[in-house]
Amino acid sequence: MSTFRRAEVAAASGALEPVKRAPRGPKPTLILKSNIGQVDYREERLAALNEPGGAARLPEKLRAGVELKEHQLAGLAWMQHLLSLAPDRCRGALLADDMGLGKTLQILCLIARAREDDPSTPPALVVAPLSLLENWREEAGKFLEDGALRILTAYGDGLAGLRVDRAAVDEQLRREGLVRFLKPDWRGDADLVLTTYETLRDLEFSFARERWSVMVCDEAQKIKNPNAAMTRAAKKQQAAFRIACTGTPVENSLVDLWCLFDFVQPGLLGALNEFGTTYRRPIEADGTDDRAKVEELRALIAPQLLRRMKSEVAADLKRKVVDESSRTLAMSPYQRGLYVGAIESFRREQRPGAHLALLHRLRLLCSEPAGETTSYPAHEEYRTRSPKLDWLVTTLEEVRRRDEKAIVFSEFKDIQRLLRHYIRTIFGIPVDVINGDTSAVAGASDGRQGRIRAFQERPGFGVIILSPVAVGFGVNMQAANHVIHFTRTWNPAKEDQATDRAYRIGQTKDVFVYYPTVSAPDFKTFDVKLDELLESKRALAGDMLNGTGEIGAREFDLEELRPEGAAT
Repeated sequence: MSTFRRAEVAAASGALEPVKRAPRGPKPTLILKSNIGQVDYREERLAALNEPGGAARLPEKLRAGVELKEHQLAGLAWMQHLLSLAPDRCRGALLADDMGLGKTLQILCLIARAREDDPSTPPALVVAPLSLLENWREEAGKFLEDGALRILTAYGDGLAGLRVDRAAVDEQLRREGLVRFLKPDWRGDADLVLTTYETLRDLEFSFARERWSVMVCDEAQKIKNPNAAMTRAAKKQQAAFRIACTGTPVENSLVDLWCLFDFVQPGLLGALNEFGTTYRRPIEADGTDDRAKVEELRALIAPQLLRRMKSEVAADLKRKVVDESSRTLAMSPYQRGLYVGAIESFRREQRPGAHLALLHRLRLLCSEPAGETTSYPAHEEYRTRSPKLDWLVTTLEEVRRRDEKAIVFSEFKDIQRLLRHYIRTIFGIPVDVINGDTSAVAGASDGRQGRIRAFQERPGFGVIILSPVAVGFGVNMQAANHVIHFTRTWNPAKEDQATDRAYRIGQTKDVFVYYPTVSAPDFKTFDVKLDELLESKRALAGDMLNGTGEIGAREFDLEELRPEGAAT
């Protein structure tokens, strides 16, 4: 009897039981011991970490005329000392220099010299946000001779020739949902591989099967969530020496620090829950045990942490001058009417989420009383409504008189468009806007880096409008020396990071920083309150272990923000 006939008979008698495919479980991933509930493994450090290292050894192929500054030589020597102890006696380092002190140059010298000392050493891996990878390529070409490091870009279009065709993937792997792999010899003869955090996450099997001499997580804020797939993928790599590189090691809480060190030296700070009990809660509670715990933690991480501030080491850096007069811009009558109306509307509605919505509305009204529109009033009329725009035009007139350049920061696209319209109209100059819609693809003619380069190279007066979020990573803009925070962020560390796009090594002029703030004589405006909160948190952030944290809606008392005559 044929197979089909037997099936017909079985079906007619009710005896047919089709084979059911087992339900697909979670997609397999590499196993990582998380160190969250308890320390699953611990890699001990030896006293050798504190032994003095030798002088910095520069790459022989450093370009003629390139001279490292004293703090950069010290940083290179420190990393070379720790690298010499890897992997058995030291697993990595946290390079937490202030933004603009040349962390990329120090690491490129470390990698290039290690390759010269031992050409057989495995390649190095740099993982960074997409917008920053082009900067790594540019700086390698700027500081090192041609051929010093053979660089492979393993992200975006650069992956096209490296991938395994899906049809060639083993059927069992395809059934498990595993279809993204790179060819066995995908690294070729590369000395340095550049990739994004997202690519590392998506291709973790192919990256983790390789051995790396040095692995760098640049702008390591990206791996501060211990449960995130990108963080876990970074920790799975077989690297002899790991470097977490960030100018803001503690942005929100001490969990940031724990996560960075769990990448750099797994187990050093204990399990995450233990760390919370031993250090985080006592320190953040600011109780009597605070100082002792801070110093205990500082001593524990000191051998593998290097943090220098510009004010400490960059003796030739120009001044940073905060313009205090911009903090007292009188609210216009038109603006006040809208402000009172927003508070009255809030009082009538009292719906869930209305408190946060009101704060957002007041924040926008202080900066852009026009609201969402594509039809703008004549600039003479609008300047009477908007004290910030009126102040901005006056300030830019002075910048033009000095033949200098300005960066204007705002994360709101409507405000970005409004500012571009009026600056173009009044000054007759091209004004570029770079935000999350701008391509970050390396080499793109209209990409982020190319447009920034064009702004930098254009002679004379110029203005560029940037989103502090879109350009938060590694963008250098020393051609501008006026930084205007037209709207403020909720975190002073991120605001300072935006300022440091211009205030960094290579800046030849004093940098002027402006925080335009709309104020009123009879009440505390949203702008004034936000400015106070940011400055309070900024003062605490002088010690890295304090962190700063985002400002929350609960920190705004609506009674303070209420004009006389407006009910809440």
